[in-house]
Amino acid sequence: MKWKKMPAISTRKYVVADPHVQGAILRRVGLYALAAIAYYSVVLFFSIYATGRVGTTTDRLFECLDDIITWLPGLFVLGPIAAYDLLTTTNRFAGPICRLRREMKMLVDDESPRELTFRENDHWSEVAKHYNELRQELLELRAESAQNGGRHKNNLNEEMAEVLI
Repeated sequence: MKWKKMPAISTRKYVVADPHVQGAILRRVGLYALAAIAYYSVVLFFSIYATGRVGTTTDRLFECLDDIITWLPGLFVLGPIAAYDLLTTTNRFAGPICRLRREMKMLVDDESPRELTFRENDHWSEVAKHYNELRQELLELRAESAQNGGRHKNNLNEEMAEVLI
């Protein structure tokens, strides 16, 4: 699920940072919206049918539709706005975790060229600091290991050369 890029005002590249997590949240909100629609429909139905109003069933049905038409446009306008706002809000915690996961994979593959940074308004900004400390220590240990491994390899090669001579 690749969404179009966000406007130039934002420093974010995509609306959806982690489709799995944010999709689950959006599905949950959609479920709540459907539950609210069902609730209002039941209330509307009983407010019209349970009262002793005079008229045919068709008249009551049209009365229900008249009431529904008044709040349905609001749902169609506010629904997408709420979904977009929810996505941008969840990007504040899903985005940093996606970046952390990507940087961790690069570090494991020994392709970590820079320290991890989060945007100003992102949640869990202290995670970047701790990750960078861990990254630096790992890089130092790798360098030390390569240095010691190289010395050990040279000593082993010299010993093998002496044995062979």
